[in-house]
Amino acid sequence: MAKLLERIHLLLAKYGEKHWSAWLARDARLIRNLDLYGVEHFLSAFGGMGSINDLVLHPINDHQNREGEIDAANIELGTLLEEAYKLGKKLYAEKASER
Repeated sequence: MAKLLERIHLLLAKYGEKHWSAWLARDARLIRNLDLYGVEHFLSAFGGMGSINDLVLHPINDHQNREGEIDAANIELGTLLEEAYKLGKKLYAEKASER
């Protein structure tokens, strides 16, 4: 999970998305240190206005991607976020069932 979050972090950093890039870098660090809060915090980024699933990597949003990169960057982001969300939900459910 940490590797996946780091991959998303690097994608976001590449295009200058500071807020969510820092959020995911922190969560990846926590998970690497076996702190389940990293999973909880990552999952809290979804849902509601202004959440990570509302993010569009686009120059109009002050991101550093060129016109020809917009679709590919957002498809990659969506795919990675979906994969990470599913994995996070699974890990969280497994840990919750252990309690």
